Amino acid sequence: MFEHRVDLAEAFPSDEYTLALTREVEIEISAIPDRGKDGADKIELKEYIKESIDKQSVRTTSVFGFATYEPDGSLSKVQVYGGFDQGTWQSDADRSWYGSGEVRDLLHSKGKRKYGLSGNQADASLAVRSFESIVLTNEIKSTNGPLRLAAEQGGQIVYLADVEQSGLSLKDFVRSLRS
Repeated sequence: MFEHRVDLAEAFPSDEYTLALTREVEIEISAIPDRGKDGADKIELKEYIKESIDKQSVRTTSVFGFATYEPDGSLSKVQVYGGFDQGTWQSDADRSWYGSGEVRDLLHSKGKRKYGLSGNQADASLAVRSFESIVLTNEIKSTNGPLRLAAEQGGQIVYLADVEQSGLSLKDFVRSLRS
């Protein structure tokens, strides 16, 4: 969306859509460096994300829980759970999905990144939401991960490459899914 300078307010009018991101995605966003590994400037991307979130009043969702600790007893660097008046109860369906062998394998096959999340943790938080909401991703469709798994299981995963190939605007593509 950044590459095409999609205006979220135009694509997803607030009288029709509520936009949200998961706490895990919020953590990943905050970890975007000013310079990428390839030396590319990421400041404009970060500004686009911040402005889009602010302009559309994108809210952060989280599952209710308490502070987490590292094996050495220290408080974890990042906290993904929401406390009182912040998080929602995890549904039985969500708990079941996270508890499946396929999802556990995807989550435990990658170690923690320097910003505190495992390699697939943010994708899994989006994937489980796709059974109730539409999730947009720039991930490649063939990537083997939580988003692909959720799509195969009937989750509403919208690959931005499919939107581009359709010739429709993002707004019209998503609307076509709702009808």
